[in-house]
Amino acid sequence: MLLVDDEPLLLEVSKLYIEQHFHMNVTTAESAADALEKIRKSTFDVVVSDYQMPEIDGIAFLKMIRKTTPFLPFILFTGKGREEVVIDAINHGATFYMQKGGEPKAQYAELSHKIHRAVDQCRSESALRETNDVLNAILAASPNGIALVRERTLQWVNDSLARMLGYSPADLVGMHLCRLYENEETYRQIAGQIVSDLKETGRSKVTTRFLHRRGFAIDCEIHIAPLDRGNLHFGHMIMMNDISRKLAAARELKNIAAFPHLEITPVIELNINGRITYFNDAAIEALVECGNGARLESFIPKDIREILADIDRAVLHSVHRTVKVGLAEFRVHVTLSSRFRIARISAIHTGKRPEEGS
Repeated sequence: MLLVDDEPLLLEVSKLYIEQHFHMNVTTAESAADALEKIRKSTFDVVVSDYQMPEIDGIAFLKMIRKTTPFLPFILFTGKGREEVVIDAINHGATFYMQKGGEPKAQYAELSHKIHRAVDQCRSESALRETNDVLNAILAASPNGIALVRERTLQWVNDSLARMLGYSPADLVGMHLCRLYENEETYRQIAGQIVSDLKETGRSKVTTRFLHRRGFAIDCEIHIAPLDRGNLHFGHMIMMNDISRKLAAARELKNIAAFPHLEITPVIELNINGRITYFNDAAIEALVECGNGARLESFIPKDIREILADIDRAVLHSVHRTVKVGLAEFRVHVTLSSRFRIARISAIHTGKRPEEGS
């Protein structure tokens, strides 16, 4: 602890008594300026300061400390009948105050008690701040849209959610959820489902559509959990994913799959880096039939890099190539989707069969 007083004799006596009876390490300073220099160079758990000191009094000293070390515990000694000083000290962040006078033993005991309380409180608050900082960093960095909702109004949102909806976080805070829905009927229906789920299971998952700031709708998958299951009015955390692309891809693949030949012939999908992300059973059956040297990669044209480099030329376009799978020849149809950044390869056997024993 750092003990500050402009009376050297009192400082020395206090230091000896506190160290001997309460087993604390005490550093002393005879002025606020001296104390500030010591705080700059060292770390202290608590500052105990006299109020009436020349040049810089205890309140002015407290104000200076709060500018650089806002959470450092500070206990102010005041004279009797200085209520206005006490109020000023509390208003400027003093942890505790004590009035001078009375029996020394009792006063030092009270001071020791206040020091321990101040230090324990500071450490608890520091741990809580650290936990909150970590949590806030995780929420802010999450690619998922995350928000705090109270009374169906957004209280806090992360950048990911704001970007999904085309707003800034500041624009969304204070916005009622009803404004994000396409119409009031959908809002009431989804709100009713969420309340029912929360009462029954304590969690809810809904799929709905939110309006982007520019006016178009996006498909959303939203997970909702209450902050307090016993009091649903206390607030909820929501996590939202934009599943518009996922649903559109599913619809597109469903349309492609409507062609019968795609269901019975080898099909392989690649991502923009040329990595296989999907293959069907027909592709495996073809590999078995074609024998040695046949691999899934055999269905991929040798110039696939050049083909993929052209993926942004149109929304959906295709090229044809001839490849060898083992000793069999296939005509492959490569369909590129710039929207979903995938290449879909469908292969048709040209009629040439692998040699016997291959």
